[in-house]
Amino acid sequence: MKHLEIKSVQYTFLLQNFREWLDIIGYAETTVNSLPVHVQELLHFLEQKNITQITQVKARHISDFSNYLKGRKNQTQGGGLSTSHINKALQSINTFAKYLEQTGRYNMDTVLKKLSNEVNERIILTREEIKQLYESTYEPHCTFNSSAMGQRDRAIIGIFYGCGLRKDEGSRLNINDIDLNRKLVFVRKGKGNKQRYVPIANKHAEDIRLYIEEGRYWFLEDHSECAFYYKYGQPRPKKQNPDAEAFFLNVEGKRMSSFYKRLAYMKERSGIKKDFSTHNLRHSIATHLLQSGMPIEEIAKFLGHGSLESTQIYTHIVNQLNNEKDEYQEF
Repeated sequence: MKHLEIKSVQYTFLLQNFREWLDIIGYAETTVNSLPVHVQELLHFLEQKNITQITQVKARHISDFSNYLKGRKNQTQGGGLSTSHINKALQSINTFAKYLEQTGRYNMDTVLKKLSNEVNERIILTREEIKQLYESTYEPHCTFNSSAMGQRDRAIIGIFYGCGLRKDEGSRLNINDIDLNRKLVFVRKGKGNKQRYVPIANKHAEDIRLYIEEGRYWFLEDHSECAFYYKYGQPRPKKQNPDAEAFFLNVEGKRMSSFYKRLAYMKERSGIKKDFSTHNLRHSIATHLLQSGMPIEEIAKFLGHGSLESTQIYTHIVNQLNNEKDEYQEF
């Protein structure tokens, strides 16, 4: 989304204060950054309608903005906005309305409902595709570099598919959040600032162990040209690394915040045609567990859902997938 200028001094203040409020009450960093972007588009829209004071905003103006989003073009890919994007914008506005009410600034008296066809946009990988993805992480001619990458890729599959974590939850993991003795992952700050323990299946536990004990050390070492001084046959560790405790590390030894390129690489090697993200891996494990007969209440706990309503979506997905017969395995 291109930058949208806000001229109203009040709107500028509210936008900044909204961001600070999100941070103070414990929203994830990505949420603190993303929600104000959608609210900024709303405020820009209102300014174009000569509505420059928050007390001028009525329910009909918010409804007009919702209809505007449904007709707006995607500025990067062409076509219309996806249902997922529109729903994120609507949820952002609902949260902004909550902020205004709780801080005593204004009661917008409006609740925007999510679009109902979001189910159709959820991409689910089959069990066979998960196996293809897993097999793609093994390079035919391994150097230690590619071996470390492969071990990290298998850990990515283990965390986002095997444990069903959200992207932010996985990115924020530290090494001491992984308890391999009890085969548990501790999510310190999930959605809504909630904590939970998530079980690790045996296969994924072994992959995660190998990454921790072997491959992860490669990402902690200094591989720049000026660092090819070996001590006891090993590269030097990076100096003063503030992200040394992070579970997922990039080649610079910093906390890994984006998994898009690695998943795209695995997708290309595996031959999978579907476009997918870490969140689609989460959707996939939830669907496979439901197909295998796990009670929906247990799946809700596994995913960290605050209500069963969020989990019920997978019952519709399972029906759409024509009740695949192969049973869930640890992939």
